[in-house]
Amino acid sequence: MVFRDLKRVKSAVARRARTGLRKLRARAWGRQRPVILMYHRIADEPFDPWGIAVAPDKFADQLSWIRKHRTPLPLAEFARLHRLGALPDDAVAVTFDDGYACTAEVAAPLLDRFGVPATVFLPAGLIGRDQPFWWDELKHIVMSHSGAELRALGKSWPIGEKQEKDAAWPSRLEQRTPRQTGFYALWSRLQPLPGTAIEVAMAELRSQQPVVAMSKPERLMTVDEVRSMRSKAIDFGAHAMSHASLPGLPAAEKAREIRDSIDACEKLVDARPVTFAYPFGDFDAECEALVAETGFVCACTVEPRAVDATDGVFALPRLKVGNWAGRQLRQKLAEAALEAKSAAVGA
Repeated sequence: MVFRDLKRVKSAVARRARTGLRKLRARAWGRQRPVILMYHRIADEPFDPWGIAVAPDKFADQLSWIRKHRTPLPLAEFARLHRLGALPDDAVAVTFDDGYACTAEVAAPLLDRFGVPATVFLPAGLIGRDQPFWWDELKHIVMSHSGAELRALGKSWPIGEKQEKDAAWPSRLEQRTPRQTGFYALWSRLQPLPGTAIEVAMAELRSQQPVVAMSKPERLMTVDEVRSMRSKAIDFGAHAMSHASLPGLPAAEKAREIRDSIDACEKLVDARPVTFAYPFGDFDAECEALVAETGFVCACTVEPRAVDATDGVFALPRLKVGNWAGRQLRQKLAEAALEAKSAAVGA
């Protein structure tokens, strides 16, 4: 009897908690805070541990909701109004990182259809090359390898035997198979390294597994595809030269990655970029200073929240958009507004 009573109490508490959460969310839905949205790929992708792929139909639904319920602004205008303290509470800036081909093939037509402006951040030194991003190539090497281990960086990396489940890695789930665990271990070790060290490791990995052709959603845009996107609604920002994690680089190399990206982007799109996004969201005070000195008007991080009035223009947060329907985007923006308010109260 006591056990049953305890279960009833726990159930009642849980119901009240759920009800309170729903009411809290309902109240929050009435709030609005300016937000910068971050996208990477518009594609149906079963292997998406980072949660960077949004299905085309979901993206269309999100754009429809944004067009109807928020004020979409180009990022440079968003930053200008933020600096002046005149940014509307319902302002939204749409951004794309990395320059994947699906940005031109899928995202651009939808942005044009719904009349939503966007900024595309280009790793300018990589555009026009056949070589994919190292992490996409790493996935194919690990998942296609015939053996149970790979050698790189002076050691052996266990990846286990192939399984059908290897190819399915939904967003936000922990790695579930030995190959997924091996991929994540290698990625974690490679990600903070300088580009030259990553390339040496990748060359060693390629020697153990024939290169597999990248699918369209994984390959980078060609120069022609980048130029085909130019319009009044779509502008381009810089994403460094090689998409290297900047804080770990020597000072001179860090400066080159940032400064050289301006001329490289301008050569690609015939327009000087005025916005910057830190690769992987990694930055430090030196990066901020370099971006400001180089003439950019703002820079974006990957801190997942709405923009607060106290945020500096060279460290603007961005909310990574998931594979959500429009109503889910509404909820996420409301939650981001609530979190921003709570943070301000606690500051």
